[in-house]
Amino acid sequence: LDENSQRELAELAAAFLTRDYEAVWDQRFNPKLLSADANYMTKRVALQILSTVLLTRSNYAVMIRYVNSRINLVIVMKLLRDTSPHITLDAFHVFKVFVANPSKIPEVEKILRDNSQKLCSYLETLHQDKEASDQQFADEKKLIIATIRGL
Repeated sequence: LDENSQRELAELAAAFLTRDYEAVWDQRFNPKLLSADANYMTKRVALQILSTVLLTRSNYAVMIRYVNSRINLVIVMKLLRDTSPHITLDAFHVFKVFVANPSKIPEVEKILRDNSQKLCSYLETLHQDKEASDQQFADEKKLIIATIRGL
């Protein structure tokens, strides 16, 4: 696909994901793909898709709506505690979007603030091996911890 076709496709996808938000995210994606019952590969790929969607500029409206949900935050926080290091890393990449949002709704900010001690303690130990070899990850982790402490 050429650049114009890619842009049109991204805009079309963003329009669909925004228009049918509840059907896509609340009724299908979260309960089926990110639930405790979902298998490892399903959760892993779902988190990677979610991260890509949230960080794609054309999906800004979806990203804002997703990260302004207490339910979505709780789902992602549970995935941070998964037994698989790959799931926890992918969940971290989604979690940081919640924390980095400068316009958090009060419910989301309260959850982060009320759990700040536990979150920071946990995040400090999260993927220390990766932190040692990946400066960008180390910087992101420090920024997320500092942001949570500043709430």
